[in-house]
Amino acid sequence: MFAVVLFWITVFLIFYTYCGYFLLLLIWHRLARRKSLTERSDLPTVTMVISAHNEQAVIRKKIENCRSIDYPRGRIEFLFGTDGCTDGTDRVLQQNDDLRVIAFSERSGKAGVLNRLVPQATGEILCFSDANTIYEPDAIRKLVRHLSDERIGGVCGNLLLTDRENPAAKEGEARYWHYENRIKKLEGDIRTVFGASGGIYVIRRELYQPLPADRMINDDFLLSMRVVQQGYDVIYDGEAVAYETPSSDVKGEFRRKVRIGAANFAVLPQIADLLHPNKGFIAFGLWSHKIVRWLVPFLLLIALIASACALDRPFFQWIFAAQLLFYGTALVGCLAEKRFSLPVFVLYPYYFTAVNLALAVGFFRFLFRLQKPTWQSIERN
Repeated sequence: MFAVVLFWITVFLIFYTYCGYFLLLLIWHRLARRKSLTERSDLPTVTMVISAHNEQAVIRKKIENCRSIDYPRGRIEFLFGTDGCTDGTDRVLQQNDDLRVIAFSERSGKAGVLNRLVPQATGEILCFSDANTIYEPDAIRKLVRHLSDERIGGVCGNLLLTDRENPAAKEGEARYWHYENRIKKLEGDIRTVFGASGGIYVIRRELYQPLPADRMINDDFLLSMRVVQQGYDVIYDGEAVAYETPSSDVKGEFRRKVRIGAANFAVLPQIADLLHPNKGFIAFGLWSHKIVRWLVPFLLLIALIASACALDRPFFQWIFAAQLLFYGTALVGCLAEKRFSLPVFVLYPYYFTAVNLALAVGFFRFLFRLQKPTWQSIERN
């Protein structure tokens, strides 16, 4: 009996974090949607902050993109910090007099670079971007237009994934991002977004607090939550668009998500106060969207074990077999990814399993302090 109860609890939690929370947001959105905002008419000064390590493959395209942004040149600056580059990224950047470039010879990781870059920024607004993130020309104008509302401390843009040749990576990750962006839109309309998209978000400069640089942390998640800790909201603007081309296959995405998983767990002690029920919607969203989601790998394992312990019941014989079939299909996808074009019924189990396995690996890398604060650029199409 205990195994049966445990199984249904895990199934409920998994369903809730992926589907139930989204449905509750849809209802809440209809009942308590944020009032429309008055856009600010003036353009604040902006500093785009980019930390880069060995990004020679994309850095020229990023420079061209910076120059194409539709924002008065006297009111925007581009501040690059290079983190111990060995591939010529420094040299490419320093050939451009319209950019501010600070080269750090010793590697410290993204958090360490940002901590040293931000005090050098002159803009009222900090725009955080990545070397491989390409902005639409009007993206920054659309982000900063919301900051006339004093309740808003940050704005997250709409990050889209493009030009991905591998079907498993393209289909799985694109669907996931579409789903996440829908949730961000609902959360921001109700109150606040729980984590920005790292390649495109802005915050008020005075709200920046130095990041822990002795471990790998998810800077976009922590910075946006620190804005919330200071009494401000972070909203989402789907019209402020940027594009990225991340890893070239699911295995590359797996390595990236291991790093993100470890970084997410490292952030939890920093935002523990926001998890208290007295925080209302903020605690509700963090538990529903983040904490339970990060526990899904362990919930899946518990569900598998619980159903195995209830095999004396015919229903659970079918349930256990279905789980084995699902994970077996994921294994087939892993083995065949580079050899064949995978059908949808293989792609989804493969991507879902890989993402959650990466999260579990990330947790143990965090737990045993195996994740360094530095990072390596991933292979991109």
